[in-house]
Amino acid sequence: FTYLLFNTAFYGYINMETKSLMARDFETVEKIIENEKDNLNGTLKDWGYLDDTYSFISNGNEAYRQSNLKEQRLAYLKLNMMMIVNNQGEIIGSVDNGLTEDVSKKVAKKIKQNNFYTGFLTEAEDVNTGLVFLDGQVYLIGSAFVNNSNHSAVSNGTIVFVRAFNNDFISYIENLTGIKVSFTRASGSVLLSESNILPMQFKGEPYHTANKLQKDLNGEESIKMSILKKQTNYNLIANKFYGFIIEFILLVFLIVCCDYFVLNRMVFERLTKLNNFVNEVAKKKDTTMSIQVEGNDELHELAESTNKMLGVLDAASKNIKQMDERYRLIMDATNAGYLDFSVKTLEIYISPEWKKFIGYEGENGHELYLDYHLKIHPDCKIRLAHNFDNVVNGSSDYFEEEFRVITASNRINWVRQRGKVVQRDEKNKAVRVISTLSDITIRKTNEEEIVFLSYSDPLTMLNNRAYMKRQFEILNREDNPNYFIIMCDINGLKITNDAFGHKEGDRILIEVSNLFLKLCEPDDIISRWSGDGFVIIVKDKDQKYISDLIERLMSEAKKLTGFHFDISIGVGSAKRSIEHTSTEEVINLAEKRMFRSKLMDRSSSRNAPISSLTRTLHEKSSETEEHTMRIRLLSDSLGKKLGLLQDKLDELALLSLLHDIGKIGIPEQILLKPTKLTDEEWEIIKTHTEIGYRIARSTPELEHIADHILSHHEKYDGTGYPSGQKGEEIPYLSRIINVVDSFDVMTHTRIYKGDSDLAYAINELKHCSGTQFDPNIVKEFLEIIEAGGLKLILEVSEGTK
Repeated sequence: FTYLLFNTAFYGYINMETKSLMARDFETVEKIIENEKDNLNGTLKDWGYLDDTYSFISNGNEAYRQSNLKEQRLAYLKLNMMMIVNNQGEIIGSVDNGLTEDVSKKVAKKIKQNNFYTGFLTEAEDVNTGLVFLDGQVYLIGSAFVNNSNHSAVSNGTIVFVRAFNNDFISYIENLTGIKVSFTRASGSVLLSESNILPMQFKGEPYHTANKLQKDLNGEESIKMSILKKQTNYNLIANKFYGFIIEFILLVFLIVCCDYFVLNRMVFERLTKLNNFVNEVAKKKDTTMSIQVEGNDELHELAESTNKMLGVLDAASKNIKQMDERYRLIMDATNAGYLDFSVKTLEIYISPEWKKFIGYEGENGHELYLDYHLKIHPDCKIRLAHNFDNVVNGSSDYFEEEFRVITASNRINWVRQRGKVVQRDEKNKAVRVISTLSDITIRKTNEEEIVFLSYSDPLTMLNNRAYMKRQFEILNREDNPNYFIIMCDINGLKITNDAFGHKEGDRILIEVSNLFLKLCEPDDIISRWSGDGFVIIVKDKDQKYISDLIERLMSEAKKLTGFHFDISIGVGSAKRSIEHTSTEEVINLAEKRMFRSKLMDRSSSRNAPISSLTRTLHEKSSETEEHTMRIRLLSDSLGKKLGLLQDKLDELALLSLLHDIGKIGIPEQILLKPTKLTDEEWEIIKTHTEIGYRIARSTPELEHIADHILSHHEKYDGTGYPSGQKGEEIPYLSRIINVVDSFDVMTHTRIYKGDSDLAYAINELKHCSGTQFDPNIVKEFLEIIEAGGLKLILEVSEGTK
């Protein structure tokens, strides 16, 4: 290890130093090249701002050519070529020095092709110099704008200098720095600006070589600069280093051998004896054993301490066995178990009886934790996790929870777990929790039975009013719940109890309750609310479900047989909304709608005012009971076709019976007049809508249809009476009654007119659609008529008989 460490450090230092030296060499050469560029730039500026140069480009001064464009001048300036170019790109004058004719032409062509004389010059940078590689030779090419000495004229051309990096320049660098430099064209395989430093032999001596890319005048890294430098000889240092390492390793080996022989006898053998003894105690679990180690040193004292420790452990073990036996007997007597939970490692220990209870046979504490977690009933997991997190993260040390578990026999038992946090960390989070487990299934079963009896109706076995009030409280605490409340009432149940006894009434209640259980879905909450009333809570369902359910409840109730009268129920529903946010408001609205639906049932005591009014109307006017029933049946069919909800269908049924109730205030001689009415008599007839409106407003049960009665003779185009309402201003139910009543009048005989045939009535409806009648209602009504044709009318008439 020592050898590897020193060897790595030594050669690492050499490599790092070599890289540093080579980098500095590159910087030195690049600095020399930059100096050459700066010198060339200075010379270019001097020549570019000569008035003679400016005049030569403008006038072609021959004396300037003879004096300056000659090889001696280039040799003095250390240049290999000079070119003077006007703004049109024409070479006005040129001269070369030390170049062959072929090379001279190629350099001139390269300069012209790449526009080196003007392509890189700007007003801000009127001089530019860069490298160009051509035919294995690097050239330094510079160009400058030509202007007068005052810089006040507009440049009329460019002057270009070319200097070759020839052997003289390479020798100059080598003499100055001791570095051999060469330039070649960069090949496509060279990807990095600087490659690794490589060793090589040059003239029998070791050298280092490295490459670095240089940018040409176009800014491309197309020129590879290579340097070659003689290596520093580190062999003498390396040989001394290797000798030192070998001597050091031999010395360490000798010391280790001596130490081993001495320590093996004095220490290792005695430690081995002590270690074997400890292992034997652990294997046999016998704390009565002891050991003797000769001597008067620390190992002897360690052996004596071990014997004392075993004596203490033996006494403690006996006490633990006594306590464990006592605790086990207590657990058996109380039918309880215990659980030790390590919070951070998620490991638990459970008493053997309870491991058997949940059906786990392994010994792994973490696997037991996972298995125990799986045994907890899904309905209890979220609550337990939340409450236990509060214990782990909070300040309370004690907790008590009751929950259900799935036993090894797949039974669901109730468990009570009571425990205490016995260890917390520095952040006051629980680390260890000890708790007891008790099977409380029998107690919970008894409690559930008591709760069931306290929240159940003993006759129907439905939920009772107390349970429903509890559900109302839960709903009121929820944020934005989505629910409907349906109220149902059995019509005529009080009369049944009075006439046939409560046993008969109870039988009806049971049958209706069973009907509710049959038609409602399992998650609907059904309860008996009062003597003959029921309440249903429907959560998270749409209006279509409610409408279908109410229709099925009312329909199926009428099919119940075996009683002294036909069973019927009044039904009303309401939805929790922005206007009705509390359960009290929703149930009051449902109850109001239920009472309205009971108005139409003759078996209901609430039907008395309706029956009285319709009887008076039939006795006084030409309105017959058959006409009223036809209106009711046809409007009910049309209302369902139009998608009306049940409460609106109930209003429409009531309006069908009482829309002409105002005629009881019209003189009989006008109502029963067989001939055509006079204008004055017709005006009196028109007042029946207002009379009917006042009758309905003065009767609490009819107040909600008063506006519909007032408007049932309004026309869609605004020509009706009494107010001339138009289009959507007319109440929707009034528009429905207008269509149905007009159709029945046209198809059945009255005192003051004969009956018309069906085809005529249909044509009249179509003709008056949009003027007298709502066109959409006419369209839907005609679909009903055309679907059933004359057969429907006959069935309606026959049904009323």
